[in-house]
Amino acid sequence: MKRTKPLRSLLPEDKKAQLRCEGEGLQLLLSRSSKKGLWRKLTSDEMLKPYKGQLGVSAELYFSPEQLKQSHVQSGKIKFYDANGLYGTVVVDVINSRVK
Repeated sequence: MKRTKPLRSLLPEDKKAQLRCEGEGLQLLLSRSSKKGLWRKLTSDEMLKPYKGQLGVSAELYFSPEQLKQSHVQSGKIKFYDANGLYGTVVVDVINSRVK
């Protein structure tokens, strides 16, 4: 059995370090709000602080009816930045499995 390295956590080594995030190529709303109530949109310069050792960010994606008729609906990235620049990237590909 081949041993693989675990994925690097998106949390910075420095627990007091702050990150900010922004979407690229996606129609979305990023928020730190809970699932209940209206979400408050994160601005691209707003710093995120870890809470209880976790960094939770919610993404609400928007699609047009035309996009939902395609197999490959939308793709893009959510990029995280620290004080030194790009820290990590999450690649998002939305696929409609009902369309052949």
